Amino acid sequence: MSTWDEYPADYRKEEIAFISQAICAGDCAAVIGLSGSGKSNLLGFLAARVQFPPNCPERILVDCNRLPGAELEAFYHLVTVELAGNPGETADEYAGPLLDLEAALAARLAGGQKVCILLDRFDILMEQFWFRTVSNNLRALRDRCKYSLTYLVAARKPLDRESEMAELFFGHTLWLGPLSYPDALWSARRDTARLLSGAGKIKVGDLERMVEISGGYPSILRAVCEAFAAGTPLEENALKSSPAVARRIAEFWQDDPGGEALRLSRLSNHSWLGIKPRELRVANNDYYPEYDLSSLTAKESLLLRYLVANPGRVCEKDELVQAVWPEEVVFSRGIRDESLAQLVHRLRTKIEEEPENPKHILTSPGRGYIYRA
Repeated sequence: MSTWDEYPADYRKEEIAFISQAICAGDCAAVIGLSGSGKSNLLGFLAARVQFPPNCPERILVDCNRLPGAELEAFYHLVTVELAGNPGETADEYAGPLLDLEAALAARLAGGQKVCILLDRFDILMEQFWFRTVSNNLRALRDRCKYSLTYLVAARKPLDRESEMAELFFGHTLWLGPLSYPDALWSARRDTARLLSGAGKIKVGDLERMVEISGGYPSILRAVCEAFAAGTPLEENALKSSPAVARRIAEFWQDDPGGEALRLSRLSNHSWLGIKPRELRVANNDYYPEYDLSSLTAKESLLLRYLVANPGRVCEKDELVQAVWPEEVVFSRGIRDESLAQLVHRLRTKIEEEPENPKHILTSPGRGYIYRA
């Protein structure tokens, strides 16, 4: 029994449906998720458990964490090994790596077969000076084997739009966010049962509280389970200051995600991840003013969170509207510039010493607003 057999059959069902539709149509797809969002779990489950119709591509998982070296040839060799079905091979010598990769791919595609290569931790490649070469080569392979060869990549940020591969994912990019409630509840039950082995049955109410406090975000939920198992009471402040949770929050913010990434990841309203903690801002010499957030309305708080997360740049009006108002309201009713201007005015009256001469929320005429610390 593999690790993936423990997962519920409908794990991440909405995300799986999105990816499956693209892959089965012969298109490429990208999974973008911030630190701790569960990208590797999703790709592993997709490769090992999900059953696709017979005419859909075979999935080949390539974990870039297994790269034996930081050389371009090492990547080609790793993909070749996975295509050949020899994942245990870790030879350090690469003879004609790109030619070997092409030959292994041709063997897989023989007889009209289709292949989808799942590239986990694609960030590792994106950080290399030779990534442009890899991007060009992978794009060339895709063009040569169009609709027979597809890619599913998982990374913490989207590909550079100037990359040759970026165009492949424009129509099928999924931002990974919190788990669905059933998935989060299952995950909490699994982790606490493992951590509290022999401690008896865990109360459903405790599991539900863990999911509620963590917001269902995979790494935070796992940390909450660890803290609970160590004896931390299920209280938000106590859990947040526990070593397990504090470490995961710090890890999340190491990538310093901006407001747009948080919005796309459905984390703008997360109590711990929606805005960078003050102690981390101080540690990084970031200034975070002592605003009285308790006086803000929900929309004022959303607007401030987004502006503070994107300091020093113009936040366009449409961008701010999307961050503050639910998408269905934007499209069904329309949100005029006047609504945003009124919200900004109300926020200024609460956080600016002189609202008519603001120092923090500045207007960029015709465009939007700029936050200054």
